[in-house]
Amino acid sequence: MMNTTKAGKRFGRGQPRTGWGVRRARRAPAVLFAVLPLAAAAFSGDARAGDYPNAPITVIVPTSAGGGMDLMARVVSMKMGQLLKTSFVVENVPGANGIIGAVRVANAAPDGYTILLGQTSQMVINPYLYSNVSYDTFKSFAPVVRLSNAPNVVVVPRQSPFQSLADIVAAARKANAQGKSLNLATPGSGTVSHLTSVLFQQAAHIQLSHIPYKGANSAITDTIAGRDDLMMSSIPTSFGQIKAGQLRAVAVSADKRSTSLPEVPTIAEAGYPGFNAGTWYGFFVPAKTPQAVVDLLNKVANEALQSPDVVKTIQSDGGDVIGGSSKDFLAVLTEDAAKWSKAVKESGAKVD
Repeated sequence: MMNTTKAGKRFGRGQPRTGWGVRRARRAPAVLFAVLPLAAAAFSGDARAGDYPNAPITVIVPTSAGGGMDLMARVVSMKMGQLLKTSFVVENVPGANGIIGAVRVANAAPDGYTILLGQTSQMVINPYLYSNVSYDTFKSFAPVVRLSNAPNVVVVPRQSPFQSLADIVAAARKANAQGKSLNLATPGSGTVSHLTSVLFQQAAHIQLSHIPYKGANSAITDTIAGRDDLMMSSIPTSFGQIKAGQLRAVAVSADKRSTSLPEVPTIAEAGYPGFNAGTWYGFFVPAKTPQAVVDLLNKVANEALQSPDVVKTIQSDGGDVIGGSSKDFLAVLTEDAAKWSKAVKESGAKVD
């Protein structure tokens, strides 16, 4: 079912983001991590593709410094550096919904010294949303490991009469029968939150009026004030307002309950079996990077994900630790590419 966009005063705030070639973002200074020596050589038996690593490894983060994605890159890289006895440089390359950073890594030497911290919208939505993306996720990169997952969450104002997802669906169907619809806020057209709402409307056979904002803050403010009936948000984005009681979480979009909101049922539990959508974060290297290097990075990253500091950092921002093999990650990429390309087409969102 096509997701509609509400006309009127707020429509301008939801205009699709401009193409990545319009303006190149200023590159933030790199941060070099000092590495603490380890007494034991934990990975002495691994195939290291020669003497890899024998130089600092750069992790490209496609967002500005200081956000949750940036912090995750830093704590995971620090642990990996300790295990590999080498230095990691985290470099912020924001701009164009992650495209600029991805292009930087796609064009890097396939030697394991440049890693991308990618996420769902950048890797499996942008190629269908933008008309001028120069990389192909499956041909330009090799997946290393999925670090974490941050589901979306359906939230309503605390004064809302909706106590469950069933309440929302019933009200939406009643409104649709009268030629009306509930207002749904998202951070913008083509975002993971927006496209998750498209998939949910298809599953529930309802139609909501999409109110796209230019970012999550305005969407949250208006939802708290009751100007929108509900909002589809990533858990990290609205976690603080949920915990403060300003927003009520109704359902999460993952295939299992979130460790951050264990009391909130999943959309699948609420009557839509198999529903699973959200944002994952993971490491990629340029295509043709030696498999031995990919395997070593995967093993070290999985070890880092077991660190209490890393787990605490990810969960405190509303995420769930994942890990797994590079083949597991490739399977997720393949499944998500099919899912999100369909959602982009159905939504009508496009950036030229």
